[in-house]
Amino acid sequence: MIYKNEKQLLNIIKFTPPIFIITISIIITFLLFLEKQDELKKEKISIQNTYIKENKELVQKDVQNLYDFIVKTQETTEEKLKDSIKERVNEANNIAMRIYNENKDSKTKDEIIKMIKDAIVDIRFNDGRGYIFIYTFDYECILLPINRVNEGQSVYNFQDSNGMYLGREIVNSLKNKDEAFLTWYYPKPNELNSSYKKIGFNIHFKPYDWFIGTGEYFVDFEDSVKKSVLEYISKFKTNKNDYFFILDYDNKEGLFKRVDGTEEHTFVELTKPKDKNLFNNIVKAAKNNKEFISYNYEYDESNNILTKTSYIKDLPNWKWVIAKGFYHSYVNDIIKNKTDELNNNFEKKIMTIFSIAVILTVLLLIFSIYISKLLEKKFANYKREINNYIDKNTEQQHILSQQAKMAAMGEMLGNIAHQWRQPLSVITTVATGMKLQKEFDSLDDVTFEKSIDNITNSALYLSDTIEDFRNFFRTDKEETVFYIENVFEKVFKLTNAQFKNHEIIFIKNINDFKLFGFENEFIQALINILNNAKDALETIDNPRLIFISTYEENNKAIIKITDNAGGIDEEIIDKICEPYFTTKHQAKGTGIGLYMTEEIIVKHMNGTLVFKNVDVIYENQSYKGAEITIELPIKTT
Repeated sequence: MIYKNEKQLLNIIKFTPPIFIITISIIITFLLFLEKQDELKKEKISIQNTYIKENKELVQKDVQNLYDFIVKTQETTEEKLKDSIKERVNEANNIAMRIYNENKDSKTKDEIIKMIKDAIVDIRFNDGRGYIFIYTFDYECILLPINRVNEGQSVYNFQDSNGMYLGREIVNSLKNKDEAFLTWYYPKPNELNSSYKKIGFNIHFKPYDWFIGTGEYFVDFEDSVKKSVLEYISKFKTNKNDYFFILDYDNKEGLFKRVDGTEEHTFVELTKPKDKNLFNNIVKAAKNNKEFISYNYEYDESNNILTKTSYIKDLPNWKWVIAKGFYHSYVNDIIKNKTDELNNNFEKKIMTIFSIAVILTVLLLIFSIYISKLLEKKFANYKREINNYIDKNTEQQHILSQQAKMAAMGEMLGNIAHQWRQPLSVITTVATGMKLQKEFDSLDDVTFEKSIDNITNSALYLSDTIEDFRNFFRTDKEETVFYIENVFEKVFKLTNAQFKNHEIIFIKNINDFKLFGFENEFIQALINILNNAKDALETIDNPRLIFISTYEENNKAIIKITDNAGGIDEEIIDKICEPYFTTKHQAKGTGIGLYMTEEIIVKHMNGTLVFKNVDVIYENQSYKGAEITIELPIKTT
């Protein structure tokens, strides 16, 4: 007769080899998977590094080429301006000379002068800014198209912004030659409080002893050169990841959009705060000769935030920053193709391993059945040993199970004890005080009522604590709208006695607003923070201070709790919210309080929790302390 245990052992002998083979196959598959993941990870890093390196070199080369082009353009701007106005003055002089030659024998001088003025008065160039003027060597104005009323008047005493007698200088420049350039400074018509460089060219018109000339503001001509540069850039072939952008940090404007031939190539004022901030960061980096800058950029109106790296170059003469960048996201397509390739190879390896595993499993199963039948008869002699082994093993499993239950219970009791310690202390203190007052017959009704209220509130809090622990990870909790002022009233009501006993002073500046979330959990979080502050304050002499302020800022609710207990060790300040991390004695804490506080604030209420050390001023005295800042979304309706 074969007993159950014998059948189990036979089944083990029969099925262990196939299971072993399957297990080995799974392990090998898993190891191959890890190998593939590691290979994929390394490949991703390699692709990313190569992509970023190559793109950095590419955008640097493109920006440098554009920079060299603009610098060369800047260097030749004045020469271009001179060539431009000289060409126009020569044209006007040729017109005047032709009219004179064609009519000198048939018309009077006045008629010829009128014909020359009529031919030249409407000449305009350089986007309508340029015009031709005519003066005699006796400083009489013959033609001034922009102000005809001055014709016939003398410019002998006319001065530029620097006090130079302009008419006299022009005449002096032409005394020994037929043409000459001259530079002077003069306000623009709409900017009378400023002075700008102006370059002029004049030709001696000998028939009437005139000088024909023109002048152009250098800055205006330079602006037209800038437009030409933008038009030049606009002709570059572009795509979503290949375009220049330019910042004008004098006018706080930027040409951020792609120049792909379908958009105007003009600067636009930045209005969004995040665009202004990005603008300032890029300009600041360029002025500090920083070459590469990485940042997050909203690529389009769908709020798609992408990481971008740009090469930037400062052009201080034009107060421009020219740049070109690339989006890191485009490397994802390359990585995806490599991932697909690795996945295909992995699937082939898995199919090979699976086929081998199936064949070996069938062979070993047949062999195992044969061996099990040979061993079946020998199991009878080992029944007792096997049964004893099973009994001992069962007992051991039971002990291990009990130990696991006790450990879990101890952990929960430790968590609950951490929350119960202060309320129990309040109940004990109040009860002891009532007893002493009763013994000395000094227990009046008011004190009795207050003590009973404190005991009742603390007892209710003890009762609620168990429910809080149960509810902490439950999914059936309901969020409600509550007021921060009411929350702090409940907190102070529950903790007033213990803080008063430790001579802790609260300095409150609470502005009320609505929040949405789990009120009881939030109260628990605040009590945890205040209790930690209290424990720290116990180690210092008076005054023991806790500052509490609440206010709204940028559509966020801000709650700051600050003490003067000396602050938190900088080496552990980033660890204090880790579960079971504590610097206190085991009798005073388990390290779960701030962990639960962070869980409530961050995960349950979508907020942030920040710890830092600050200097605290109280009654003209400075103290070191810790400041906890809670930032939560405000409930607006």
